[in-house]
Order: sequence, then C-alpha cells, then structure tokens
Amino acid sequence: KVVNVDSTQQNDEMGLSLRFYFCQLAKNPWVIHVDDDMEFALGTLSELFIEFARNPRRIVGRFGRDTVGDESSNFFNGYSSRSTHKQTEVVLTKLMMMERDACGAFFEFSHLIWEDTVLNNGEGPLWNGEDIFMSLVANHVYGHDAQQANYAMDWLEVYSAPDSLKDYDNGKLDISGGMTGYRLWDWHWWQSLLRRNRHYAYRGKLWNTARRRLAESGEYAPKKEL
Repeated sequence: KVVNVDSTQQNDEMGLSLRFYFCQLAKNPWVIHVDDDMEFALGTLSELFIEFARNPRRIVGRFGRDTVGDESSNFFNGYSSRSTHKQTEVVLTKLMMMERDACGAFFEFSHLIWEDTVLNNGEGPLWNGEDIFMSLVANHVYGHDAQQANYAMDWLEVYSAPDSLKDYDNGKLDISGGMTGYRLWDWHWWQSLLRRNRHYAYRGKLWNTARRRLAESGEYAPKKEL
C-alpha cells in the first residue's frame, strides 16, 4: 500500500530530517530510504534485504562515506566524498535500509547539534547532513561509537536519474554544487566549486561535532514505553 503524505508545513520546520520523522509511522520494522532521483536494477532491493537481514543493528546502503584523518587533515574538516566499500561509518540516504525504531533516536539526540551547528552554521537546505547524523546516531544506539559499523554495498546497480528530468540546468541547484556543462573560465564554474567546498566543509564539521558529542552523552538507554 502506498501512502502519499502532504508534509509541506513540516518540511519548512524539519527540512531533510523529515524522512526520519515519518519513518516512525511505518508499520514494518525495517525501512528503506531512497532519494527521488535514484534509479536501481530489479535485483538491488533483494540484495539489500539479504545483507541487512544478516545484522539489522546497523545501516546498510549503496553509498558509504568515511572521514580522512582528523578535522585538520584537509580543507573539508576531514570529510571525504569518496565512496567506501563494505564496512563504513556513514551511509548516505540516497539508498539505505535501517530499523524503523532507530529513526526516533535521531530526534532524541538532535539537540546536540541543532542550534550551533545545523541552525546557525548550516550550509544548504535545513538539516543538510542528516545522513551523517543518522548514521552516527545508529552507531551510538547500537554501541559502536566512532566505528565503521555500517555497511556500504558499492557494487549495487544504483544510478542517478537523467539530468533531463530536472527543471534546472548544469546542477546549479544541487546541494553539493554541480559543474556539468560549465567551463573553467566561466564564473558559474567557480561559484559552483565554492558551493561544493562549503558543503563538504560543513559536513566534515557536523560529522566531527556529532561524533564527539554523542560519545560524551554516555551509554544509550532506550526510553521505556508507558
């Protein structure tokens, strides 16, 4: 059964974290998140299910990310956009599978970075970096702080939808900055490069801040049902 939800008002207040809010309303204990511009082969979901079933106490998906060294290791506060293979600390929400109950933990810990990191120093749409935070929260909930406890299946056949389906050109509205169609001497190219660099640096800052504060918050104790 497909349920379409008009979340226009909530989107203004919650931004990209909205998917984890409505995730809690799902009837099934396992949930798949997929971006609306992702396409995949028929066997992809079967492979994802099989791998996740081996250990549901983690996040499994197609695209993984890890930091490189510490915050001073590169211009992006340690953030790397290179895809990871198998064990990884973060899985992107482009295509990921997780336990429904872990979605609620996102909001239990969101106060740790909400004001000073997301609200006051955020880059891009509200709650940009929600995939990083969700992965780190899952690690904390399952007792794997600062470990590569999630799983990236980088061999899955998953593709970005054709740019022709977008209502803008050259990725100019892409969060991380699109450069397709621009030439080096075009000021749009430099503008897009700067936007991408700010995006990466922000994600690196959020990653390190969230990882540190989650570890400092102590052992996770699930809320008891009344």
